[in-house]
Amino acid sequence: MPSPLPATGSPRDRTDGRQFLLTLILSVLALVPACPPTARAALQTTTEQAAPKATVQAGTPAPADCTSGKVLSFVAHPDDDLLFMNPDQDDAIRQGRCVHTVYLTAGDRGEGMAYTLARERGIMAAYADMAGAADAWNTDGLVVGRHTLVRHTLRANPRIQLIMLRLPDPWLGPGWGSLTPLSRVESVPRARVRSYAPYPDTYTRGELIHLLADLIRQEAPQDVRLMDPSITIPYRALCWRCAGHDHPDHIAGARLVEAAMAIAPGSYTRTAYLNYPSQELQANLDAAQTTRKSEIYLRYAKDDPRSCPPGTACSAPTGPEAAWVGRQYYVRPAEPPLQARAPRSQP
Repeated sequence: MPSPLPATGSPRDRTDGRQFLLTLILSVLALVPACPPTARAALQTTTEQAAPKATVQAGTPAPADCTSGKVLSFVAHPDDDLLFMNPDQDDAIRQGRCVHTVYLTAGDRGEGMAYTLARERGIMAAYADMAGAADAWNTDGLVVGRHTLVRHTLRANPRIQLIMLRLPDPWLGPGWGSLTPLSRVESVPRARVRSYAPYPDTYTRGELIHLLADLIRQEAPQDVRLMDPSITIPYRALCWRCAGHDHPDHIAGARLVEAAMAIAPGSYTRTAYLNYPSQELQANLDAAQTTRKSEIYLRYAKDDPRSCPPGTACSAPTGPEAAWVGRQYYVRPAEPPLQARAPRSQP
């Protein structure tokens, strides 16, 4: 059978746009029943109201010029990069660098593929906004070793690629103080996790680390960015809004990336970012940086029905996001958090 998305570098048959859209619709319909009826209806309505689906087409991306350098970033969920790695991501795009961001989970919260697709539409729109380009993307399958990952490439600027592992992301219990599939596979011996369509695959901890290592080798970046692996609080003891605590997916994902970097050494730099605990530190971005970071995050949020519920204005970040958009801190092993670098120079 032809693959649901054309896979670059793979001998499998390429599919045209109609086949891609049909497969995408079928995968959504197959997974939506996992949501409660009311939540499913709300998510379906919101997804349908997202940016036009015609802006996403199947197709192999055009070659990209990465002579100005490549940044390879790893985050747990769509929006982590916007909240904790900006303005660095925005600056790299403005500098003409290749910016490839890897999302380890589907960010679905157990609500199915409809919500995953809404979040992916939001993160694509945010990156198009950072690039000052039309929100139009090509989607294909990126072959990494024996695995295939979903890849979105900005048509107007193929230096920007978003790579999706789509690992399921429900709580495996009542919520905080529980494991997630990613934290479980990272911490429980012999645990396995299976990714969502269109390229379902099953990973152990070791297999996931080797996939990420292969991806680092294949991408050959000059800079690798990751979340904070240094928090020592056990996953089951983590709590929401507790001082010094973070999301288990953030910690587990960062630890897996660090393990991958250990077996895929290179001349790249390593930058780790403080996540939830950054709200406990002083705001360190200037007014212009905070405004732009807020605008980029809100562009994402408009497609995320949990971040921006239908019918709400969503004119400014609220809750902890309102603090995170004014901050960016780095973390290094055995050192206190480092402040963001000096404000970027205007292009």
